[in-house]
Amino acid sequence: MAGRDPLKVYVLNQMIHWFFVGLTLPVLVLYMTDKGLDLFQAGIALSVYSGTVILLELPTGGLSDSIGRKKVYLLSLVFSLFSGGVLLFAEGTPLFLIGFVIYGIARALSSGSMDAWFVDEFNLANPGGDLQKALATANVFIPLGIGFGSLLGGVIPMLASDLPAAVEGMSIYSANIMLMMIVVAIQIVLTSLLVEERSFKRQAERSGLKALPEVLSDAISHGIKDRFTFIMLLSSVFLGFGLLSVELLWQPRAQMLMADPTQTWVFGVLAAGYFAALSVGNLLASRGSALLGRSPLRSLTWIRLLSGTVLVVLSWQSGLLGFAILYLLLYAVFGLANSPHAAVFNDHIPKQRRSTLMSFESLMVQAGGLVGSLTIGWLAENSGINAAWTAAGIVLAASSITYGYLWMKGRGRSNDGSGPGDTTQVA
Repeated sequence: MAGRDPLKVYVLNQMIHWFFVGLTLPVLVLYMTDKGLDLFQAGIALSVYSGTVILLELPTGGLSDSIGRKKVYLLSLVFSLFSGGVLLFAEGTPLFLIGFVIYGIARALSSGSMDAWFVDEFNLANPGGDLQKALATANVFIPLGIGFGSLLGGVIPMLASDLPAAVEGMSIYSANIMLMMIVVAIQIVLTSLLVEERSFKRQAERSGLKALPEVLSDAISHGIKDRFTFIMLLSSVFLGFGLLSVELLWQPRAQMLMADPTQTWVFGVLAAGYFAALSVGNLLASRGSALLGRSPLRSLTWIRLLSGTVLVVLSWQSGLLGFAILYLLLYAVFGLANSPHAAVFNDHIPKQRRSTLMSFESLMVQAGGLVGSLTIGWLAENSGINAAWTAAGIVLAASSITYGYLWMKGRGRSNDGSGPGDTTQVA
């Protein structure tokens, strides 16, 4: 147990985690509409999910820093099981809203917990090790989990076409929920056996809970008052805005371009493809300075600008093939930014508040996504998906100024001899 490689455990854990997420991802909106919800009601359900995550991101992150990352992650898996059970038998908007509230709780509990566990365990096992390279390596494999899950998730409804007739109240997409619950149960067992916390300073659960308000207060104060951290968090808001703009509309947009919308495997292939594209982006990032250069913030500036540009071009594709190519390219660009952003962020934040601040960052992504789902959803309804994605792409490209500011500020400090340059010297 003591000699187990944290990178291998982390990769296995997260691949399985995102595999069960991927099982429902390609058909989640279709599942809701098949069970009687319209697109507006489905949008409300997803907004409730996002809102729940936003409200609980920081408290659950603080809980993880207070009582242990493994314990909080296992709790998230229990809530995932509950949410699957509610969604499986949901009929009508109220039950779907309850199911998505529970799902949001599960997502908030899992956010940052295992990531913080890995960073600390990696640093303990590899003093002075290359965290960025380790994160990039992990992020090559982790998206494959959700990719395989999404691919299978797109095929399952076609295999379960007789399920509604055999079981009253079931949908052809219900099998996706059932399989997701089975995998979650397996993940609970594997996490209990494989994950060991050595770097976390254990304390009594009661004292950990008492420390929670102080943990939250310190983390929020650091995130707001520390200029570098605040601007990195602001950049995450814009990332969430762009991501949710794409995730909200890609299924209806692809459906418009498909010759036969009943072939649900296409959604699975596209969903699997964009996570494979994330892996490719992370694989390129793992080359480190050979591709990104010696200045991560400068590279992140250009990558963010590129992502917005690709989204604008994607918005005006009129054929499924062109749409698919640019869609996958967009996620490869997102993947290219993952590990350098995470490495720069983790190098700057204090270890004892890592999980809380990572949850703070996730909260910012969710907040940006909530704004994006409302504004871009409204724009798509009134002006079309093309116009909505064009607007989102422009906003995403413009947000490159956040990284650009940190890069220029750090370079200025390096030039006047007051700091090493481009990583963490903007306070």
